[in-house]
Amino acid sequence: MKKIFLSIAVAFIAFINVNAQDDSSMATSEPKFGIKAGYSSTILSVSVDGTSASEDVSGFYIGAFGEFSLSEKINLQPELHFGNYSQDGESTGVLLVPVLFKYKANEKFGLLAGPQLDYLLNEEDSEGLKRLGLGIALGMSYDIDENVFIDARYAFGLSDRLDGDLEDFEDFNVKAKFNYFQIGLGYRF
Repeated sequence: MKKIFLSIAVAFIAFINVNAQDDSSMATSEPKFGIKAGYSSTILSVSVDGTSASEDVSGFYIGAFGEFSLSEKINLQPELHFGNYSQDGESTGVLLVPVLFKYKANEKFGLLAGPQLDYLLNEEDSEGLKRLGLGIALGMSYDIDENVFIDARYAFGLSDRLDGDLEDFEDFNVKAKFNYFQIGLGYRF
């Protein structure tokens, strides 16, 4: 688990450092970096033979991001978040790695879309579940001023998270997915 977390963190930092190099042919402005934090909810959606049910757990997230200009209207925004979710005195940690494209509709408002990886950090919480998942995130952002912004997004889980060796459910078509909702405040340096 620590090796995977460390590998993802190193890859994220390397990606930011490589893209932070001044390449005037690609970028129309300097790369920006920042931090963000806010409310987060994870929604476990389970489907059994076409019948669905879901349960959500609330928490918070904190993280860092980079913002790289690809064109006048489009930015690339890789992020690394730690999410903590609590229910009934139990808490679990999740590493979220969204890589978003940001379409700047105007100077203040942007639309976000892109893939998101999530990794369950607590081994005991992932019994019967695959720890790594893939989703697609959609959202929006609003710049309050040059440095401060608010954003909200919903990430739809694409990968089935149930571990394939669950003997109790082998006669049923069972799938489980994690969806995430986040709203938070960010600061660009």
